[in-house]
Amino acid sequence: MKARIGLEIHVQLSEAGTKLFCDCDSEYRRYPPNRNVCPVCLGLPGALPVPGRRPLALALAAAKAFNCRIPEWIVFTRKHYFYPDLPKNYQITQFEKVGGAPVCLGGYVEFLNTDTWEWVRVGIRRINLEEDPGRTYYEGDIMTSRYAHVDFNRSGVPLLEIVTEPEVRSPREARLLVEYILLTLEYIGATNPRLEGVFRVDANVSVEGGERVEIKNIGSTLDVEKALRYEIKRQAMVLERGGRVERETRHWDAERGVTKPLRYKEEEAEYLYFPDPDLPPVKVTGDLLAEAEKLASRSPRMIYEAVESLGVRREVAWSIVSSPPAAERFLEAVKLGGDPQVLARMIGVDYKGELRERGLDPNDPSRWPPAETLAQLSKLVSSGEYTYDSIRGLVLPKLAENPGADVKSVLPEKVSDVDALVEEVLRREVKAVKDYLSGKEKALNYLVGAVMRAARGRALDPREARRKLLERLKAMKEG
Repeated sequence: MKARIGLEIHVQLSEAGTKLFCDCDSEYRRYPPNRNVCPVCLGLPGALPVPGRRPLALALAAAKAFNCRIPEWIVFTRKHYFYPDLPKNYQITQFEKVGGAPVCLGGYVEFLNTDTWEWVRVGIRRINLEEDPGRTYYEGDIMTSRYAHVDFNRSGVPLLEIVTEPEVRSPREARLLVEYILLTLEYIGATNPRLEGVFRVDANVSVEGGERVEIKNIGSTLDVEKALRYEIKRQAMVLERGGRVERETRHWDAERGVTKPLRYKEEEAEYLYFPDPDLPPVKVTGDLLAEAEKLASRSPRMIYEAVESLGVRREVAWSIVSSPPAAERFLEAVKLGGDPQVLARMIGVDYKGELRERGLDPNDPSRWPPAETLAQLSKLVSSGEYTYDSIRGLVLPKLAENPGADVKSVLPEKVSDVDALVEEVLRREVKAVKDYLSGKEKALNYLVGAVMRAARGRALDPREARRKLLERLKAMKEG
């Protein structure tokens, strides 16, 4: 059944350095409960908020990256609701309908659908810059916990709320859109999307003949797709049975894979929005815009097109781009004279695979060798001094263990006498030799593997081993 999908993506500006209106750390996860706080983010009487320059610059950079119309003045608004982790009993946000002005008044994002390899455009209604509330948590289950614990370390962390138009075509595209937005924000230095709880998604979905339903607090991109698939099926079943889909807010239960009723949807009037009297409008100056433009100068699409233009297959190009440290090393290594084809395979396929196999994060810059190292390795392959298989099998595992290792220290010793190695294997593998001489050609592959194993970690071209084996086996057959 055809559905209308719109998303509200809430992303913490974890790399801003400070909270939105005070100097407390934006990366609150490293602190014990209620230690990353001050009078401003605790909402104490008399404490006045002051917007930080870096959070504003990052928010405007996001607006630039998503092709937004940016207002001349940014106006903050109070949104009133009552919850233990909201110390002021209102949240400072942005809302244009009451005289406020968000950082983005409308734009669009074009993301790559890696199923069809087409760029898909989705409109952005607005982007709000707001403060994150604190955090309430429980001992185990909310129903059985004796206490509700409130931690204000997160209170005041800068948060972007990106609201799309209801133009997303499917649950799968919703997931790809969120992943692309997060990747873009990572490229501009705004967030680290792999931090716990750094983003949350609210999805609005309706099917033909039904009301719009909001699904709250989806915590992963995979769950965005799962939650939407489930909710579309649920609404379709309600209508097929003659029922009505009510306008409501539902909660995504990731463990059970279902949405549950939470409450009826609030109307905007219930939040009593009005411009914050403690915060004068912020002028979007030329200096601030220039800083934002510099931050937004690198986008996933721009990097992807640059990598693909070097003759790299689109799948490998996207693998490189989807890990910013990999993309950075690739482009630097190419500038240093590395072979783009060799580097693409090394970085986008084998080294990333090596890291994942070891349970290491390929998005962690410290896990990547310097561009100089990668360029040197690609030149050794291009010149024929080492085979790619030797570098992949014998060098990349060592670099995964120690990315800063010197190239000379990780290069394997070369086999100096291939003939002697072949003779040794032919004497030992009598049965395989007889099988080959009797017409079982697959036995040759076994013998090549035996020669490679006999090299004991030294560099040897399998093609050379095969050639030498064939020469000797031919001589034996004729003899």
